[in-house]
Amino acid sequence: MLFWVGTRGKIRRVPDGQFEKRKCPECGKTTVFRECKVDRSFVAYSFLKLWDWKSTTFACDACCATMDLDDTLPPELSAREQALADKVAAKERAIADKRRLLAAKEVERDAKAQADRIEAELEAIRRKVAAEPKKK
Repeated sequence: MLFWVGTRGKIRRVPDGQFEKRKCPECGKTTVFRECKVDRSFVAYSFLKLWDWKSTTFACDACCATMDLDDTLPPELSAREQALADKVAAKERAIADKRRLLAAKEVERDAKAQADRIEAELEAIRRKVAAEPKKK
């Protein structure tokens, strides 16, 4: 008896998915890698699906090779593109610094507000104690 088994796969681009310019290790070109959804299935007799699994990966626009972005190489950027990337990185660092500063100020403001509440409660207790007549 013959029993045919095999795998099937479909790769579809994710609409409005992520994309990044990287260098492909397969074709050696610096291209855009786009997010794709991969559907794979294990079939028997070419029509009976036994099980399937889904994943996401990235596909090279030049050679259609699929891989994780971790497996790709950093892009070869021109001087203009490198300067732009450096500017973007500097702005991201400045934004992160501002966020850290704002978070520190918020923590400081919260601590001061809590200290003011505690001081107000202590003052109320002091007034209450001072207003009570002394018992002998």
